[in-house]
Amino acid sequence: MTVLLAAFLILGAYNFLKLFFSPLDSAAGSYFQNSSSWDGKMPLSLLYLEVSDIKAASPRTLDLGIISLNPTQGLFTIVEVPISYGKLEELYGLGEINAAEGGVGVMAQEVQNLLGIPIDGYLVIDRAGRQELSSLFPDVSGVKEALVFPTLLKLPQVWMVIQSSAKISLDITGIARAVWYLLQVRIDRIADLTLTPELLDDSDSLDRRISPFFRDDQLAAEHLKIQVLNGSGKIGLAASAARVVRNIGGEVIRVGNCERQDLVKGYLLMESGSYTTSRLARIFGVSDSRPPREGSESRANITLILGSENILGVD
Repeated sequence: MTVLLAAFLILGAYNFLKLFFSPLDSAAGSYFQNSSSWDGKMPLSLLYLEVSDIKAASPRTLDLGIISLNPTQGLFTIVEVPISYGKLEELYGLGEINAAEGGVGVMAQEVQNLLGIPIDGYLVIDRAGRQELSSLFPDVSGVKEALVFPTLLKLPQVWMVIQSSAKISLDITGIARAVWYLLQVRIDRIADLTLTPELLDDSDSLDRRISPFFRDDQLAAEHLKIQVLNGSGKIGLAASAARVVRNIGGEVIRVGNCERQDLVKGYLLMESGSYTTSRLARIFGVSDSRPPREGSESRANITLILGSENILGVD
């Protein structure tokens, strides 16, 4: 996975203008419509999928993981998830056929709900593309090793592989920021986590294991009290969202139901903007904000109200 990530992130000046005329392919579906940009400051977690054939109508999933860049801690983490767990192996292919969110949307919802961490974007490649990239970089084990002159001479070949065998949610600016960030990460701040089915069966142990790597130190430092309310009518949505908020360092003081249970679009109740509100808005796709009301909402600094568009793969 590291070789693959390095290959994606060495797209330099040679291809900069070309990207605007023949952009990287994006996965179909509505789930990640606004995920192309990254400011280089908030943590970023990409769903990584290796599939049998990216052009097939319903490809098999061969490998699954999370690529996490966390500037608030100076961390780079790769989380390996067993595709044999539950129905993970089938979800991408089924989503490509049946779901409006597309295969990556269906898989992202399920993985976010399973792991209790945000999924901000995706990187999908097929087996043939991954093997070709590995053959181009047989001795590369990290991004810094990839950013040398002999490797950069292979950019045209890398570009052809990516165009035919991969899909990624990041735009050129996001890729450039990811490159810059990875070049600055210390070797002792790189982690590789392998999750087991037994750990996935125990959400409390799982949260203790992975949440330190996904903790947003800037969000945690604001110490804002957060309330999460479900306005969608979908059972368990607020609890799943609250778990994500806690795992990134948020202080959740209450989880419950909103008076309305027919909301489509969620919104935030808050006195003023903050880093925490911006992070929550990005994670849950909430663009609307309103002043707090009297009653239970007024006891929290931020109230996150979720609608049906904010479903996180809750069963």
